[in-house]
Amino acid sequence: MLKGKLVTLRAIEREDSKALYELEKNVELVLHGNGTWSPMPLASFEKRFEKHLEITEKLWFVIEVEGVVIGSIGLHHTDQVSRTSEFGIAVYHPDYVGKGYGSDAIQVLLRWAFRIQNYRRIWLMTDSNNPRAIAAYEKCGFVHEGRLREHVFNNGQYVDVLQMGMLRSEWEAKQKDKG
Repeated sequence: MLKGKLVTLRAIEREDSKALYELEKNVELVLHGNGTWSPMPLASFEKRFEKHLEITEKLWFVIEVEGVVIGSIGLHHTDQVSRTSEFGIAVYHPDYVGKGYGSDAIQVLLRWAFRIQNYRRIWLMTDSNNPRAIAAYEKCGFVHEGRLREHVFNNGQYVDVLQMGMLRSEWEAKQKDKG
C-alpha cells in the first residue's frame, strides 16, 4: 500500500469491481472525465474488469479514503526501454471530487513511479474541456507538451486533447522546492 496525506493506493482486487462499477454509474463525472458513457450490465463490467487484471503492463491501483473506494489510478502504455509511461486517474465518487484527493493520489503515484519504479517520464492525455483535471495536473507539476485539435467527441462536441508530461528531474526539483 502507498499512503499519501489524504489517500491510500493499493493493488486493485477482484472484490473492488462492484465498488468501481457503482462509481462509474455517475454519468456526469464519467462524461467529464472521458467524454463517453453508456449503460453496462454488472456482468459485462466484471468481464472487462477481469481482462484488465490480466494486463501485466498496466499498473493499476484503487484510490481509498478511510476504507471507501473513490476511484482508480495507474500507469499504462509503459515503455520499459525508454522508462516512460502514460498515467490515468478517475475519481468518480461525488463526495470526494474537487477536494484535493485526486491531487494527493497523483503525488503518491508519481513518488512510486519515479523513486521505486525508476520511470524517467510520465505523461497523460486529457480533454481540453476538463479544467478541474488540467488544474490538478498543473498543480502536481505536469507541463503542457502538445495539443490534438478537435481530436475527440466529448459530451456533444469535438474538443482538443492536451498532452502533458513530467520528467523525473522536474519532479525531483519540485520536491526540493517543497523543502
